[in-house]
Amino acid sequence: MVSNMIGQTISHYRITEKLGEGGMGVVYKAEDTKLDRTVALKFLAPELTRDPEAKTRFTQEAKAAAALSHANICTIHEIDEFAGQSFIAMECYEGETLGQRIARGPLPLDEAVDISRQIAQGLAKAHDQGIVHRDIKPANIFITSDGTVKILDFGLAKLTGQTRLTNTGTTLGTAAFFSPEQARGAASDHRSDIWSLGVTLYAMVTGQLPFKGEYEALAYSILNEAPEPLTGVRTGVPRDLEQIVNKCMEKEAGERYQTAVDLIADLRRLKRTMLPTGREPVTSRATEKGHSSVAPGSGKRVRSWIFVALAVLMVVVAIVIFRPFFASIDRQPIEGRKMLVVLPFESLGHSEDKYFADGISEEITSRLATLPELGVISRTSAVHYSETDKIIRQIGEELGVDYVLEGTVRWDHGQGRISRVRITPQLIRVSDDTHLWTDRYDRELKDIFEVQSDIAKKVVEQLDITLLEGQNRALEAKSTENLDAYQAYLRGLHHRQYMSLSDQARVQPQAMFELAVNLDPGFARAFAELSIVHSWLYYSPGTSSQDHLAMAKAAADSAVKIQPELPEAHLALGYYWGNRNNEAALKEFALAKEGLPNDFRVLKLRGFTQHRGGNLEAALASYKEAFELSPMDAEMAFHITFVLT
Repeated sequence: MVSNMIGQTISHYRITEKLGEGGMGVVYKAEDTKLDRTVALKFLAPELTRDPEAKTRFTQEAKAAAALSHANICTIHEIDEFAGQSFIAMECYEGETLGQRIARGPLPLDEAVDISRQIAQGLAKAHDQGIVHRDIKPANIFITSDGTVKILDFGLAKLTGQTRLTNTGTTLGTAAFFSPEQARGAASDHRSDIWSLGVTLYAMVTGQLPFKGEYEALAYSILNEAPEPLTGVRTGVPRDLEQIVNKCMEKEAGERYQTAVDLIADLRRLKRTMLPTGREPVTSRATEKGHSSVAPGSGKRVRSWIFVALAVLMVVVAIVIFRPFFASIDRQPIEGRKMLVVLPFESLGHSEDKYFADGISEEITSRLATLPELGVISRTSAVHYSETDKIIRQIGEELGVDYVLEGTVRWDHGQGRISRVRITPQLIRVSDDTHLWTDRYDRELKDIFEVQSDIAKKVVEQLDITLLEGQNRALEAKSTENLDAYQAYLRGLHHRQYMSLSDQARVQPQAMFELAVNLDPGFARAFAELSIVHSWLYYSPGTSSQDHLAMAKAAADSAVKIQPELPEAHLALGYYWGNRNNEAALKEFALAKEGLPNDFRVLKLRGFTQHRGGNLEAALASYKEAFELSPMDAEMAFHITFVLT
């Protein structure tokens, strides 16, 4: 084959210039004289002309890519042969490869996310047709002048069910972008493409590769080492983006995104929250906590964020103002009671699954709060340490706890298979930062109650607390058999703590608890929480309505009818009676405290009732006890101040 083909006519293509070459072929720009259009011709590299396997693979590229029609995949016009040389005629684009773009430095974050989304869209189409690219890398991604991404070079594509073209144990592609299974020379599937896209996204964000070295060192790193976190390489990287990259690059294929469609969903959600300059997501922490996601620029979103900003400011101001005052309070922990905080468990899955991890944390907190010998910090104070940089000893000193329980949650939705949950808790002693216990639970979703119960029991065992029969039953409680109802319930718990931030946030927990009881009319705890939400709405300015009061009573009565001994049901009834009947309210709170001796809400609401009834001494005692369990609660600061002044 003549090395310089400029000016030659091949079939009906007149070659005008050389565009480049790679391991598989040489690419020329040409004019299609039949259809009067510009095309790119890719010829098998001359040194591979006599290699039957390379030639077969080259033909496979054309067949694989020609079978695909998608905006993010390079269009193939035809395959032909000239003087014994196979070539592909494909669409010719103006622009540059992603590799050329990265060579100039890291990309703006929003641009990197958008490019990754387009790559994933092309891969989703290919994977749906049973085609695996197996060589996703910046050099094989073309960005046109109008910003459209095109996936090039399906020369390494593997059609599902087709015999592998490589020898056993060999690997193809560019080594730095190998998935672990490719690095081992093992069979790979579409999830290898997802890994390679994760590496590509890492390179776009940082301007460097996550795994480096010569082949043997590189392979070892891919198989055994974790890359430096994105947030450690570049400032301002949203945690959600880091989690997406990490999930793409899970060592085990089963732990990655199982489809490109799942990845696209996360990238789209992230892109909606990002400014076009590539700065932090506009809603970062607040969006994770379940605030409304109104269309960008809408008046509702602006108003919502005003509420958020004001609420956060109030909490910060209260804590700053009253911290010295709190320090002067004579805090006398109950003798013999060990103090523990359950920090919000970190969600390692989809960003929308955060409610599930939050709910698991709160459920474990509730189970442990049934034990008189154990003081458990309230969820209200624990959430202040979500994704904190503070060390365990700092957290322990600020909350006054002896032990910290933290963990991670990963939920594999199953994609038509069995839904599984992996929870990894660890119990830490604050005084010397000793990890007393850790475990890994990899169970089906239907076993989630048993997992929560076992975690609570293991904590109790490590703290050397002896369980009575009734306490053991409380730890083992299973509130519903309906998993859909339980997920709605967990969403309600997640959203409940943000009800004061906006009108939109007020309706979310009510809707979730209503869904839970509709799915399972025997779900007593969901009825109790629904009642508490209605009471809160009744007592809150702007939403006070007799309808809420009536619904609070109806839901609480349903909870008691279903499960008469349920402490949360009596808590709900106590809240319902509120300032309308102090005696009835205190009676219900006494019943609630029997089952939840260390529940912050019981103590707080009892204190409110005592305060309204004029029993300031009892109210102060309740407030102080509540303060022990929620030292970061600004509202407690105000009420203690009022009593003392």
